[in-house]
Amino acid sequence: MILWLLAACDPTPGDSASPDRRPVDSSVTGDTADSGDTGDTADSVDSGDSADTGDSGDPWVVDEAVDVVIIGAGVAGLSAAIEAREAGASVVILEREPEAGGAAMWAGGLMMFSGSPEQASAGIVDSPEQLAAEWPDFTGGDVTDPWFQFFAENNVAMVHDWLEGFGVSWTVPGGDPSSGVTDRVEEVEGEGEALVQALLDQQPDLDLRLASTAEELLVHDGRVAGVRWTDASGEHTLGADAVIVATGGFLRDLDRVRALFPELDDTQLAYGSFVGADGAGLTMLEGLGARTQNLQAIGFYAHGTLDPDTALSEVVTLDMSSAPWVNLSAERFVDESGVNSFIVGRTRVNQPGGLAWLVADRHFEATRFLNPATGRFRSLEELVNAGIALRADDLDALAGSVGLDATTLGTTVAEWNDSADGRVTDPYRDPAADPGVPVRDAPFYAVPVAASAAKAFGGVDVDLQGRVLDTDGNPIPGVYAAGEVSGMAGGSMVGDYGFTGSLTAVVLGGRVAGENAGAEAVGR
Repeated sequence: MILWLLAACDPTPGDSASPDRRPVDSSVTGDTADSGDTGDTADSVDSGDSADTGDSGDPWVVDEAVDVVIIGAGVAGLSAAIEAREAGASVVILEREPEAGGAAMWAGGLMMFSGSPEQASAGIVDSPEQLAAEWPDFTGGDVTDPWFQFFAENNVAMVHDWLEGFGVSWTVPGGDPSSGVTDRVEEVEGEGEALVQALLDQQPDLDLRLASTAEELLVHDGRVAGVRWTDASGEHTLGADAVIVATGGFLRDLDRVRALFPELDDTQLAYGSFVGADGAGLTMLEGLGARTQNLQAIGFYAHGTLDPDTALSEVVTLDMSSAPWVNLSAERFVDESGVNSFIVGRTRVNQPGGLAWLVADRHFEATRFLNPATGRFRSLEELVNAGIALRADDLDALAGSVGLDATTLGTTVAEWNDSADGRVTDPYRDPAADPGVPVRDAPFYAVPVAASAAKAFGGVDVDLQGRVLDTDGNPIPGVYAAGEVSGMAGGSMVGDYGFTGSLTAVVLGGRVAGENAGAEAVGR
């Protein structure tokens, strides 16, 4: 145990006892070896600074001390807390938001499994090997990556079965282009809110401090050994033998996104991420010398357009798949039916100039656009009146208002109509998809196809024990990470594209970090 001088009393140690425990890494605790994994979560950190608060061996004055501090009470942080407490550690969670749950409270609770009981009941054959066979195609990932192998082998036992023991249940498996050709995506009954509540119900006496912002990781004697944090009453210091950063992603940090995608025209960029995903936790860890990887692996959606009232907000509709999308060359570039595919979203983002439009006719006038954050619907007429969508009496005039070549646009629309009418095979469209609606009846519309930055599948690099690694690949003493701040699980599982059901990886990474951090803290 670190030598503490407390300005307040020690907290009560957390729960212990744990049947069927997996062995933890011997380099962490001195015991037998093994490994672990990372949700979306509210971000609890404001700065990327760190500080040395005392000389080696000197007593260190803090307000209070605990075995493990977790920053962020999303799915990753709550999963980590359960594991750390089962390892016998006392735990405090600092959460910046006024409620626990983070991004999962707004999510549909989609999870991915490879060989679940629900799949078997539905007659769906799946396995870690089947997932590996499909993984490169829909994520671009390398199946030899240790984090992928760990995820593929353990998502059922360590996530599905673990959560089922807490009363969590799932719907019949389904899928989309970002989950492979096998139906392996299952939605939590009750969605993300039910998942969060199940994790909270397992630890009703958890020391969870809401509206509490971690400002700084404190370094003592060469290791992360606490957190400086603030709440409405002022500033406090909390000493710890291990700190877990589970603060969510960085996609609300537009400077980072622009740096990664300089060609993306951010006049068509929209937020698809939780409001707390400002990257503060990532910045904090970088300040300690943490290595990042795969930051370009952003899950972009292209399923809507811009909201006229709120900057960088989007309104979505499934009708985005019913008409052709064109780029600055007035040409199609993707299968529009894959609106929920990260591959389609990424392809849209990578268009020259970073711009794209849906081109439609009067049949699109009945479309209603929903803002998922507010629940408010918008009409096409409202988008036109706001100057977001453009309207014209003929295609040539529409092309001129957008700045496209009229002849090329006319050819593109004519080819679309031929395929929509069934006269030719669409060179972009999945043959199983609805062919879409012809575009021939005035008035005509151009609707920006927003690039919605939804999920970060890259982040700070962590090993299979959840320990944060420095730029040389060595663990930074005393600090762990889980959830989206670490790219869901390790930041190395995917290539350029993400996958549907990443909450599974979030839970897995949270369990890994919590188990190993708890074991380290108790063993010190």
